[in-house]
Amino acid sequence: MLSNLEKSYIAGFLDGDGCIMFQLIRKKDYTFGFQVRASIVFYQKSGNDFILNWLKSKLKFGYLRRRKYGMTEYTIVGLKQVMSIIKLLKPYLKLKKKHADLALRIENIWPEKFNEKKLLQIAKLADGFKKLNYSKKRKITREVILEYFKNGPRND
Repeated sequence: MLSNLEKSYIAGFLDGDGCIMFQLIRKKDYTFGFQVRASIVFYQKSGNDFILNWLKSKLKFGYLRRRKYGMTEYTIVGLKQVMSIIKLLKPYLKLKKKHADLALRIENIWPEKFNEKKLLQIAKLADGFKKLNYSKKRKITREVILEYFKNGPRND
């Protein structure tokens, strides 16, 4: 059980050196060709990765990965895990409060089983993370999925 002080500290860490993302990922073996991936990532210079190990010990999910460029990432993937952390930290978030609100909107419409309509509905909300995260690299959007449904799969 995390104390309120620990929740506050972790929320501040997420606000400053973290990211909440919902990404659309191309998956050729999926029925509708795409996956919606929920994740939270904390970043830190590799010399300070002890703090990421502490976070992992407190949050209990995810994995650490050292990157070649001197950074370490602590990544948590999966709707259930991500949403449990968002709900835990939301009262303490400042900069990522809009991210948390958008994630909760996505969770509220997340279906037990996807169909084209639900995938497009969630993709539209997931596109909102592009603006919130200042993403210039996001290539798969609701429009890409619409095009896929219209024209069928491409060999890419």
